Amino acid sequence: MTIPDLELLNQDGKTIRFYSDLVKDKLVVINFIFTTCTTICPPLGATFARVQKEIGERVGRDVHFISISVDPVTDTPERLKAWGQKFRAGTGWTFVTGDKPSMNQLLKALASSSARPEDHSPTIIIGNEAKGQWTRTYGLAKPSQLVKIINDMSEANSTKTTIKDQGQQ
Repeated sequence: MTIPDLELLNQDGKTIRFYSDLVKDKLVVINFIFTTCTTICPPLGATFARVQKEIGERVGRDVHFISISVDPVTDTPERLKAWGQKFRAGTGWTFVTGDKPSMNQLLKALASSSARPEDHSPTIIIGNEAKGQWTRTYGLAKPSQLVKIINDMSEANSTKTTIKDQGQQ
């Protein structure tokens, strides 16, 4: 998977580079949201909140959560911050937005683009960039399933694997 190193904004309005600052050499858990979503995004946020609680102090140290806006026109850093506060997002959970061309490039690179925000799929990508291991889940994955994948990836000794698709189990 080739991940672009785009300049984006986090929930604090700080300019960050997606690959260099958020993904490089890290174990990351990525979802796709928009703050005006009333269907799949709130359950995805709640799932991340439960996984964050279960993993505890490892979030921000060993595991990093990233929520990517699929609606950069509406999702300002302030809106993303407020959305994250609803789910008690800790310091290891970053929300990103940016200009529409950059966000489209990022979403396309992560195979999560859609013409309209409300058409995006409930996808979670889990990756250990340092080891080249990536997997994705579709649908509402159970928090316990995500924790297991995260734990397996953090303990894995192999150097490279291909993306595996994980359906809801």
